[in-house]
Amino acid sequence: MKNNLLRWKLRAIQKNESPPTNIIVFDIDNTIFESVGTYEKDYDLKKFIKDNSFFRNLLTKKLPLFYSIKNYYYDKNFMVVIQTARAKKWWLPLVLFLRGVKYHYLIQRPPSNTQATGKLKKSQLVDFILRHNEIKNPFVAFVDDSKENRDEIQTLRYAHVYDADYYNSKGGKI
Repeated sequence: MKNNLLRWKLRAIQKNESPPTNIIVFDIDNTIFESVGTYEKDYDLKKFIKDNSFFRNLLTKKLPLFYSIKNYYYDKNFMVVIQTARAKKWWLPLVLFLRGVKYHYLIQRPPSNTQATGKLKKSQLVDFILRHNEIKNPFVAFVDDSKENRDEIQTLRYAHVYDADYYNSKGGKI
């Protein structure tokens, strides 16, 4: 999806548009899709690795927040980021494409990283913002079902966190 981001930047330069000022970050499991397997209940990583297959990801149920993503994607003031603590899989961008997820950038866990999820997501988000220095004083909306992740991101002065469980129960509107 790097190509999407490059096309977006080229289009923005050609149209003399300013870069977005808002970044909205969505988790995958229990935020835009039901979780694959039972990891969020039993924390059995070996079982999750087995459950986390290409085909099982194609069959997970879409949650209400899934449908709100496209509104942000087409708003030129927003950059949509999908961030997951799942280990990097070559097929995840393909699954997201086939499922109709519109986004500008995908962040996955490096395969050898064993850092706690909240700390990982925070460091990846900070790194992402530093690498995209064309976005001045960004407003970051972080949407995740995990309180641990939200608590960690909340320590960033420019980030606002949103409980995915709450917004999914309200029809997906943030």
